[in-house]
Amino acid sequence: MKKNKPESVGDILAKLVKTTQLGRQIEEAHIWTWWPEIAGPTLAEHGRPHAVHEGKLTIEVDSTVWMNKFAYYKWDILTRINRRAHHELISDIFLLLTPDEEPLQGTQPPTED
Repeated sequence: MKKNKPESVGDILAKLVKTTQLGRQIEEAHIWTWWPEIAGPTLAEHGRPHAVHEGKLTIEVDSTVWMNKFAYYKWDILTRINRRAHHELISDIFLLLTPDEEPLQGTQPPTED
């Protein structure tokens, strides 16, 4: 009769990360940490990960000009994410336009003189 060797907590957690939905979510959360490296410094200033749902990453982009740039680099970004994860973590990328809201002219409260 063969006895099972005790496993370390680290080994157990590593197995959970690889085999459970929670593990996948933890892995997906790394995208936020990796973002400056994945997108590069210029793109990272104008877009950021928003959410991951069913293997699809949504990226918030701050203007239509940058949305076009992200669309151009979409497959490069996707490849970098999956290469960093060592497997297909993300299958597609969607872009969401979320411009910084600036107050419209004439909508600011009057200043006291």
